[in-house]
Amino acid sequence: MTTDKENITEEVTAVLSEIVDDDKKEKPQKGKEVFPINETEFMLDDRRYKLVENYRDGFDAQRLGERYSDVLAKYDYIVGDWGHEQLRLKGFFATKNRKSSPDQKINMLEDYLYEYCNFGCAYFVVECVDRANEKTKPNRRRKKPHNKKNKQAHVAEKKEKVQKRTSNKPVIKKKQTKEKSSNEKKVVKKETREFVIRKKED
Repeated sequence: MTTDKENITEEVTAVLSEIVDDDKKEKPQKGKEVFPINETEFMLDDRRYKLVENYRDGFDAQRLGERYSDVLAKYDYIVGDWGHEQLRLKGFFATKNRKSSPDQKINMLEDYLYEYCNFGCAYFVVECVDRANEKTKPNRRRKKPHNKKNKQAHVAEKKEKVQKRTSNKPVIKKKQTKEKSSNEKKVVKKETREFVIRKKED
């Protein structure tokens, strides 16, 4: 009897260990790895960052990599502040960015630290210097040049339409004259009417 119980427990533990191994393989690791370039620059998620400010030695590359998420990739600056031995990351845009709201720009950093962070806490600011995996997009789309022949034909069509419109103007004037004559007749009719006022007898 004891051998049957031991065999069952061994089988169950083997199945459970396989399930745990499969979960580890399927789940992606949290965060990204940080590759230092020099004392102030490093690579993170195929982007080059530069350490701009390191207040009270708040910068920890390993913890930054652990806490980093893809949401922060769109920001020009990442601010990390420490509270209760936990690192919190917040993204900010450059001051020149017109699409972002004013409270998301880096010039509002002091307000953010004052309102949302512990007083005197250690923090750091890193700036995204280069995005290797993103293509630079032109601000305005260039229009394709048209053939000169097509342009001239289009202009000629417009000229013809304008000429046709000018020939219709006298017809409109004739309509207006008819309306005026009918108004004059109405006025004449109103003038010919007479009214008699009678006194009421007591």
